[in-house]
Amino acid sequence: MEDASAALKAELEPFLNKPGARQFTAIEIEKQFVWDYCAAVEDGNPVYWDEEIAKKSRFGRLIAPPNTLMTLNRPAHWLPKEQQDKAAAVAAALPPSPQALAREVLAKHGFTTVTVVNREEEYFEPFGPGDGRLAMEDRFVAVSDIKTTKVGPGVFFTYEIDYYTERDNRLVGRARNVTLIYNGSGATK
Repeated sequence: MEDASAALKAELEPFLNKPGARQFTAIEIEKQFVWDYCAAVEDGNPVYWDEEIAKKSRFGRLIAPPNTLMTLNRPAHWLPKEQQDKAAAVAAALPPSPQALAREVLAKHGFTTVTVVNREEEYFEPFGPGDGRLAMEDRFVAVSDIKTTKVGPGVFFTYEIDYYTERDNRLVGRARNVTLIYNGSGATK
């Protein structure tokens, strides 16, 4: 398996640590989004809810909870047809990300099933209403040797996503995701 791991890593090397094109979240960070999120998780922090208190805080304004990064990462639940077409055209114009190309290499080797193993988020600066959408820039940063697991042979594939504000291009957070990408047809009992 060492030879197979070395060969796979050599194929993936051209994509390692190369950033993909920036993609924007479907929605802007607005007060209602922040309030809906806080209501869902029952977070009563006044810098998320009360403009007067937030203005007097060290932030000087309403901010979003940092862990909304993952929520903003998701596509919109629904968009009008014109917005769907516009989003599809923007996505089609982007080159494939190095991370996506690396996953294609893995798929060629039979590693097609993905399980998230771990996600860590690091927050650099607050963000919130007035910052526009968030731009996301991903990159593939590591791959393990091929492992034998109970679900089948696979690799641990690590990628990061950097989040920037649309308004002033501030780096506000980074997510590090570790996934197990495996061939489920080789599962053991």
